[in-house]
Amino acid sequence: VDSTELGVRVPLPQLFRSFWSFGPARSGGTAEKTGISRELSLPTYMEPSLTIAIPTYNRAGKLQAQLDRLIPQLEVGVCCRVYDNASTDETRQIVEKYQSPQILYSRSQHNYGAERNFLRCFEECDTEWVWVLSDDDPVLPGAVAELMQLLRNCQCDFIHTSTGLCKYARDIIVSDVGQLLQESDLGALNLISEGVYRMSAFRPILRVFISSISTWAAQLVTILTLIEARKSTILLSPVELLTNGTAPLRWSTLDFIIRFCQLPNFLTRPANQRLLAEKIWLDVFHWALLTGLRETDDAEGIQKWKRCRRLVPLNLGAFHARSPLAFAARNWFRPEHCRRSFTIFYVTVVLTLLGWCPAVAFPRFRRLFPSPPWQRGLLICRKHQFVRGD
Repeated sequence: VDSTELGVRVPLPQLFRSFWSFGPARSGGTAEKTGISRELSLPTYMEPSLTIAIPTYNRAGKLQAQLDRLIPQLEVGVCCRVYDNASTDETRQIVEKYQSPQILYSRSQHNYGAERNFLRCFEECDTEWVWVLSDDDPVLPGAVAELMQLLRNCQCDFIHTSTGLCKYARDIIVSDVGQLLQESDLGALNLISEGVYRMSAFRPILRVFISSISTWAAQLVTILTLIEARKSTILLSPVELLTNGTAPLRWSTLDFIIRFCQLPNFLTRPANQRLLAEKIWLDVFHWALLTGLRETDDAEGIQKWKRCRRLVPLNLGAFHARSPLAFAARNWFRPEHCRRSFTIFYVTVVLTLLGWCPAVAFPRFRRLFPSPPWQRGLLICRKHQFVRGD
């Protein structure tokens, strides 16, 4: 049978398997796919098998740079799938020029949004493990080989690797929400490129991903649900797969924190809801407001910033979460927490004064407190705090 989609002559049973492997996307629309199926290119005896899924949209240059770094590292048992969210640039041509049986391409007919494209990476995965890799998170040389070695000895259902924001000094296995929130950092956990997922554990709970898409952190909600409801274990690994990027934010941190503070609603145990709300308040809230000052160039932006400063603590407080000032008060005289406690106190005072400031005087008052040093100080303290496993 001559298959024009696969571009090769294959026996009829293999063609049927290719059809099921490359059928329409289950995320709300049809998808155009090219490439050679895993049954044709990868031996089935290789364990564990890994899919590197790259969601992309109109970033052909970044995608090409990522594939140039990735393709030399691909080995038997690993395939790479590019999920194009209806790009209008030369993304398709970039992928096709590599002509590699381990590089598969899938294009949506319509742009369904970033989170829906992430969902496709999970839904259409047919290997044991999936690594959802952003096109603008450069991989380190040798990252795939190191990851495969890690997977061969892993009994956990999710692996979170180290980055510049959150480094682990040793392997740490966690089995409950409280331990995960204590040992890791929410900002790092929410970066999708840093995690590797065992699909046999995540596939039954993908409905949680769908229901939490509005939070902009659906993958994090799914991880928390996995460890809370299914009694799974998570490995926090010192292995680093990505370089420390410094890409500027292209999205509103004010919109993000309004959505992100809804995460405790998706947990079922009140104790876990409180712990997660406190973690958001401590790790994410101040960062979002400080970064959000770049959005206060007009009266509408100022009002939006003030609403976020007022409403997010109310929402987190509804879960009986303690404020960052409570953390500062408890740890002020502890040497390992003194610097962070002072930073929390200082930033809280500044944000409170800005919240009281009239809109007409807000821009001038904001310039009295330059935001970049605050952000650097807060991030330095977060980075210092979350070197775990010592």
